[in-house]
Amino acid sequence: MSNLSLFGERLSDLMLESNIKSDELGNKIGVSGSAIRRWQRGDGVINLTNLIALVDYFGCAIDYLVGRSDNTEAFKSKQLPPFALRLREVLQERGMSRYSLNRDTKFKNNYFWKWDRGTIPTLPNIIELADLLDCTIDYLIGRE
Repeated sequence: MSNLSLFGERLSDLMLESNIKSDELGNKIGVSGSAIRRWQRGDGVINLTNLIALVDYFGCAIDYLVGRSDNTEAFKSKQLPPFALRLREVLQERGMSRYSLNRDTKFKNNYFWKWDRGTIPTLPNIIELADLLDCTIDYLIGRE
């Protein structure tokens, strides 16, 4: 099962456990109920801002919600650094560079250009980067 289908399944499970409907959850995190339902079905790609709002609401790790981990421990979020800055830090820790990602992966200069200007990466890109960098999504974006 793909991470995105696991995401929809886990979102539905968390909503059921919390006894919250899609319209109510949407109101709490600032999106429409139809967006929540699309995410549950796997029809829409969630952006990082909305993903963080969901995991903050449910108190779980991003990696749990997207199916990269089965760890259900409670998680407390903190103020996040800009994504481009945090990515640079993680690359440096791993002894990698933006150039090496540009050369060896699909993440070309246009990705970095957008992220440097504040564009939020999509969930599939975040998952792929976390896999490439062998870290959790929460670590990659600065939540842990």
